[in-house]
Amino acid sequence: MATIKFEEVLKGDLSKSIVRKYTVIDFCKKAGIERGSFYQRYGNICDLFASVMVLQIRRTLRGLEKESIEAMIFRMLEKVRANKYYFLNIILISKDSRVFYDVLRKEIALAIENYMRPRGAFSVRQVELVANGIYAITYYWILSECKHDIRDVYQCICLLLKNINKTKKVSLSSHIN
Repeated sequence: MATIKFEEVLKGDLSKSIVRKYTVIDFCKKAGIERGSFYQRYGNICDLFASVMVLQIRRTLRGLEKESIEAMIFRMLEKVRANKYYFLNIILISKDSRVFYDVLRKEIALAIENYMRPRGAFSVRQVELVANGIYAITYYWILSECKHDIRDVYQCICLLLKNINKTKKVSLSSHIN
């Protein structure tokens, strides 16, 4: 429950415009908690950001009944666009995107796997590669303040999603010759 409250505090502080500096002290004042309590739960502000981002990804990519993976992804992009300063500030304040890369790409891959599992065989490696691509496309779209048309971003991601069902192994030597 604390993560949901923390998410609300972060959204309130980071959603209006670009924020150049945001510290644990700033967060604790707004959240009404002591710094010691914060550090019992998180190692630093980036750990808090990652925790909140995982919660949001899980919520957003939780499939609705009979919803396609494409519809879930589009819903995620709409949420990002609607909250672009929030997501941009989290990236800019963190300064080290590796924190997010590992946890968010895993969450994206898990969402794709959960979608694919009842639909039959799929390649876990392909899912991981597609999740990496979705993360990269979304990350750079956020960095550009979502200036590119959402439909273009969505189409790029849909091109990646087509590769999930392709489990045929392709050797590099067949492409080199």
